[in-house]
Amino acid sequence: MPSPETHLFSFALVGDTHVKPTSGDQSAPWKVNEKATARARFVAREMARYEPKFIIHLGDLVHPVPELATFGEAVQLTQDVFRQHHNKMHVLPGNHDIGDKPNRMMPAKGIRESWIDIHEATWGAGWRSFDEGGVRFVLLNNPILNSGLPREAQQYAWLEETLATAGDRRLFVFMHYPLYLLSADEPGTYDNIDEPARSRLLTLFERHKVEAVFAGHVHNIFYHRKAGAEFYVMMATSFVRQDYAEMFRIEAVHENGRDDAEKLGFAIVDVHSDGHVVHYIRSYGSELDEAAAAAPIARRSSLALPNPKRAAGAPIGVFLRHPWAETVRLPQNGPMDEFLRKEARNDYQVAALWRLGIRHLRVPVSDVMAPESRARMGDLAAIGHRFTVSGFGVPSGAVRDTVLATAPHIDRYEIVLPADEMTARREEIAAFRDALGRPVTLAPVATSADDVKVGSKIELFVSHGWSAARLGDIAALIETGIADGFVVRAGMGDDLPALARMLSDLGANHGRRFDLHLRIAANNPAANVRDDAAILRAVIELYVTALAFPDVAMFADPFMDIDRGYFVRHGLIDRRCNLRAAGCAVEALTAYLGQAAGRVPFALETQCASAATTFRLTGAGLAALIILPLDDRPLPLNEMHRAQMAAAPLVVPLDQPWAVSSLGTDPVSPRTGLPDRIEGPTMFIGRAASA
Repeated sequence: MPSPETHLFSFALVGDTHVKPTSGDQSAPWKVNEKATARARFVAREMARYEPKFIIHLGDLVHPVPELATFGEAVQLTQDVFRQHHNKMHVLPGNHDIGDKPNRMMPAKGIRESWIDIHEATWGAGWRSFDEGGVRFVLLNNPILNSGLPREAQQYAWLEETLATAGDRRLFVFMHYPLYLLSADEPGTYDNIDEPARSRLLTLFERHKVEAVFAGHVHNIFYHRKAGAEFYVMMATSFVRQDYAEMFRIEAVHENGRDDAEKLGFAIVDVHSDGHVVHYIRSYGSELDEAAAAAPIARRSSLALPNPKRAAGAPIGVFLRHPWAETVRLPQNGPMDEFLRKEARNDYQVAALWRLGIRHLRVPVSDVMAPESRARMGDLAAIGHRFTVSGFGVPSGAVRDTVLATAPHIDRYEIVLPADEMTARREEIAAFRDALGRPVTLAPVATSADDVKVGSKIELFVSHGWSAARLGDIAALIETGIADGFVVRAGMGDDLPALARMLSDLGANHGRRFDLHLRIAANNPAANVRDDAAILRAVIELYVTALAFPDVAMFADPFMDIDRGYFVRHGLIDRRCNLRAAGCAVEALTAYLGQAAGRVPFALETQCASAATTFRLTGAGLAALIILPLDDRPLPLNEMHRAQMAAAPLVVPLDQPWAVSSLGTDPVSPRTGLPDRIEGPTMFIGRAASA
């Protein structure tokens, strides 16, 4: 598993900057395109914060295509934007740089030899390779594929030799167009490489055991695994392709989804001796003018960022209540694909999990039964995700067979049953557990049907797990040896640290594990829970409790908003897979505490006052004071707060996007000055006094 000890170097990936002159250019009818240059300038500065060894640009540097009069000016402006990276930026061509791939259905002119000549005179050879740290980096010009141009044959000959002579070097390949978006046998579209070039490249990559393939062009994130290789499709810095807004079951944002700014950014890739780790860094469409580009800003280390391939990360798991591996059939609509219907998988829930460092996922057994999500479980388990699969009843028949066949991807199986049936079905549960070879946990179904009714009121409540008041019911089940663990549910008003302490002690005394589920929902299906500030406080309480009691598995429910139907409530991300306030908090907490999560328990002190709740964490050489105001008024810092802080702490707002803050990643570097007050939930973190 990649770790700081196996890290070799890091590099940056950027693409689809679509730089354009700020005046006199009419190459785009959308207002958001006017922001592209300032957005590229912000990303150029942000990449420098991570001190990458080099940068690879995946193409579409400019927006005006070569036939337009403003093309040359846009190229010059792009050189200026990335001037600080001039000596270490490798550039490959995109369709806006040299023309579209050969296809008469495309909305712009195809590639021309003269346009390729201009590109290569400015940026260097259209295909090239270089070696670094035991890795061969292979950059391709793939708009020319299937063109029949002499350059195409020359590149193929060069590529075959370059791959064949790599020896024991690992292979990373870079291109503008993805080879495919959903499956290797999909039809040709505006957003992939057509046959026969696609199959030819895939065959070459499999033969030579290519480790990773990176592409741009689509302005959206996609991730695939095929024949041992990982395929990444990158976000853009400029705008989102609005045809893919169809993937989200909510109305499109600005300019029909084109300015969904939280989906913009770049990537940092950590190369380790035992693998690689890709971090998608969101820019939120932030802009920077030329005067501010050189201002100093705190450095960051990508080794502090979470990823499922690494140990630790966020100490909590989440419920994936929404489909998370579904194929979306996009409308037949030009100008990109007027004559066919594209299909794509929405990978943004997965990308959100990665940025928050969440590895442990709870899914229903129906996801195991669906071929596409079952296959996706295998992809994600291969990179470190853990799955708790839950279902009502003991699996039997085809369900049992499929679950057993999927056992390598399952961390544990949660059986939900009526409490009064559990003991009677002990032998059935034991037989399933033995066959599965994975831990099995039990949860009682909890419904309003069991409540004593008063008058005519009924709430139609359905959930699972023992409440804190019914923990005594578990004792008798523990003695039977019926299961490896038990599920307890909690609400937003429960004392999570006190409950977790009881579960931790109970588990230690009886050799059983406990799962604690934070249910962000009302008991009344008509009541909405959309108070983001209250949800943030509850999720932070769950997070710090999980740090203090790592032997109790804790889950937030739900991960994504339920914005229609019953039990409407907010989660960590909204229906566009952008972060809610609670998601921002998890991202920021994980940036500083995630590396230590699970290694050793943190000591946790809790104080509740009329104006704020505070949590003080100490462990792994760190001391963190988290202050959660109970309303939206500024909260003055008093002497009690200051006395509990580490010396010269880093001040981290928890309800704002951490990715675009000025904060570095080192929580213990010396600092001076503290604010007199805080405007919202805030963490003060630094070195523990005894460290």
